[in-house]
Amino acid sequence: MISLSHSTKMAAESLKSAKLRSGLTALGIIIGIAAVIATFTLGASFGAYFSDQISSSGSNYVMIISHKENLFFDRQVDVVRNTRGVDAASPVLSATGAVTFMGESKNFSIYGVSEAYEEISALPMYDGVFITDQETSAAVIGKNISQDEFKNQISTRGSIQVTVYNSLTQENVTRTFSVKGIAGSNQSNIIQGSDYNTAVYVPLSAMKEMTGNSDYRMIFAMAESNETVQEANDEIKKSLARNLGVSERNLDNENLIPFSTMNQAEILEQVSSMTQTLQLFLIAIGGISLVVGSVGIMNIMIVTVTERTKEIGTFKALGYTSNDILLLFIIESVVISVIGGAAGTVLGLIISYVGAFFLGIALSLSYGAIAAAIVISIFIGIFAGVYPAKRAADMNPVDALRTV
Repeated sequence: MISLSHSTKMAAESLKSAKLRSGLTALGIIIGIAAVIATFTLGASFGAYFSDQISSSGSNYVMIISHKENLFFDRQVDVVRNTRGVDAASPVLSATGAVTFMGESKNFSIYGVSEAYEEISALPMYDGVFITDQETSAAVIGKNISQDEFKNQISTRGSIQVTVYNSLTQENVTRTFSVKGIAGSNQSNIIQGSDYNTAVYVPLSAMKEMTGNSDYRMIFAMAESNETVQEANDEIKKSLARNLGVSERNLDNENLIPFSTMNQAEILEQVSSMTQTLQLFLIAIGGISLVVGSVGIMNIMIVTVTERTKEIGTFKALGYTSNDILLLFIIESVVISVIGGAAGTVLGLIISYVGAFFLGIALSLSYGAIAAAIVISIFIGIFAGVYPAKRAADMNPVDALRTV
C-alpha cells in the first residue's frame, strides 16, 4: 500500500500543476472560514468589551426604571434608600441642554444627581472632586468636554453656563456653574447609557429648579455587597411596589408593576445572550459559505478525476490498488481544504484585528476557534473528496487506459 507521505507528495505535485484551479477551488473554504473566524472573534471581543464596561460601572448596583411619568418622587427614593440591604440611593433627573463656555455653545446630556451617585456608578474622576448635596452651583463635566469640545480648554475652577428647557414656564432657563471636577474614563457608563466623557453632572436641587420637574424616571441604588445585590434587588422591588399600591398577590406579575429593576448580573446575562445569538446567526451565514465551498471542491475533484482517467489507469497498471487511488484523491481534497482553511484563518484574524481597531475594542482571540477551523477544513476535505475518490478507485484500469 502506498504510504501517506508519498500520497501527500503526489497530491501536492498535482495541485502545483493546476495552481489557478486549486486556488479558485479553495476560495470558497477561505471565505467561509474567514467569515466564521472573524464573526466568532469579534463576537467574543464585543462580549468581553461589554462585560468589562458593565463591571467598571460598579458591581453591586441596582437600577430602577419608571414605566410612566409622575411615579418616582423623593418619597420613593427614600423607600429605596431605607430598604434592607441597600447602602445608598440616588435619583437621576436628565435632560439635553446647551453648555456655553467663552461664547461657544454645544449640546450635551445634563444629569441632576445626588452626592451618592459617584460611588454608586463608580464614576472615575480625572481631576477635581464630585459635587455634594449641599452645593447648588457646582458642576462636574466630562473629560472630552473639558479638553476637546471647545476651542478653549475648560479646567477646574472655570465656569460654564448650562441652559435647559423648563416644562412649567415653557422657557429656557440658564444658570452659571463653577466646574468643580472633571470625570474621565476610556469606557462608557453602561448604567445610564451615556459616555462619562461627554456628560455634565449638576446638583439635583439645581436641576429640579431649572427643569421644573420633581419626578424621576430612574433611581440608582447600591447594595451592601456584591453577594447581596440580587437580594437587595428583590427587596427594592417588593418595598417600592407596596409603596406604589401594588397588592401582595400581584408582586410576581410583571405587567402589574409600573417599574422594572435591573442589576449587573442581569445586564451581563442579557448582553451575553444577545452576543451569542448574533454570533450564531453570523456563524450560520459563514457556514453556508463552507457548504458552498465543499460543493465546489467536490465538483472540481470530479472534473479532475475525469481529466486524469488515463493517469488513474496507468497507476493501476503499475500496481496501485483501489485503496491507494482512493487515498490519493482524498488527500488531494484534504490538502486543498487545509490550505483554504489556513488562508481563511489568517484572513479572518486580519479582518478581526482591523475591525477591532476601528471599533476601538480589545481583540479577544479564541485559539479553540482557530483549531476548530482547521479541523473543520479537514472534515470538509474528506467529505468533498470521498465521492470523487471513490469514482476514481472503482475505475477499470483497462477502460481507463483506453481513454484518449
